[in-house]
Formats: sequence, structure tokens, C-alpha cells
Amino acid sequence: MNEIDWMDIPLQNPIPAIRTRADGTTFHELHPFSDGEAQRLLAGLSAHVDDAYRQLLPEEEWTRFETKGEVPLIHEGRRTHKALAHLTLRDLPTILGSLVVLEEDHRRREREETERSRPPTV
Repeated sequence: MNEIDWMDIPLQNPIPAIRTRADGTTFHELHPFSDGEAQRLLAGLSAHVDDAYRQLLPEEEWTRFETKGEVPLIHEGRRTHKALAHLTLRDLPTILGSLVVLEEDHRRREREETERSRPPTV
């Protein structure tokens, strides 16, 4: 049986998509790595990562996400960016840590917005 090296496969690869061959022709690929539970799990994880970033990205990150497809990766206090389409299972610990930071920032922004929208107390 052909073993798949899961660690470096971009999370979005198992998702059905329109792909382009080297000769420029396109085709619809339903199951790039065969169809099975492992592939469905990876596709689900990819969808969850995508959704999480979409919900938590601050406004100033949206342009970069929409134009370059890049999301922030925060590791040891350093913020870098990587295309969502290139994230792999190897990136998962950094993705999880980044989402924790982004969620904390998101909650802080929501609290600040709530405070600003409250009428002043006299």
C-alpha cells in the first residue's frame, strides 16, 4: 500500500477542487488522495481552520487575507504570515497557538466595542 506523508500535504489539498495540469488544462478533482476517513478528517480540519481564521481575523488583516490568501501565524511572540493554502499538519501547533491569540484579541475588541456603545453613566 502506498503510504502518504501527511505532515507536509497542504490542509486544503484533500478538498475537492478545480485543479490545473502542467499543460494548462483544468479538471475537477474529487479525491486527490483517495477517499477515506483520513482524507475526510483532513478536509474537515481544513474547513475548521479556514472558518476559525475568517471569524477571528482583525479588520486590518482582511485585506491581506483577501488579496494574498495569507493568515497570521504567531509563534513565540513573533507574527508572520503564510498562505492558508500552504498550511500543513506540520503547522498545526502554530495554527492552534495563533488561533488562541487571535481569539483573545477578538474578545478584547468585542469588550471594547461593548464599552464604547454603552451610554455614559451619570
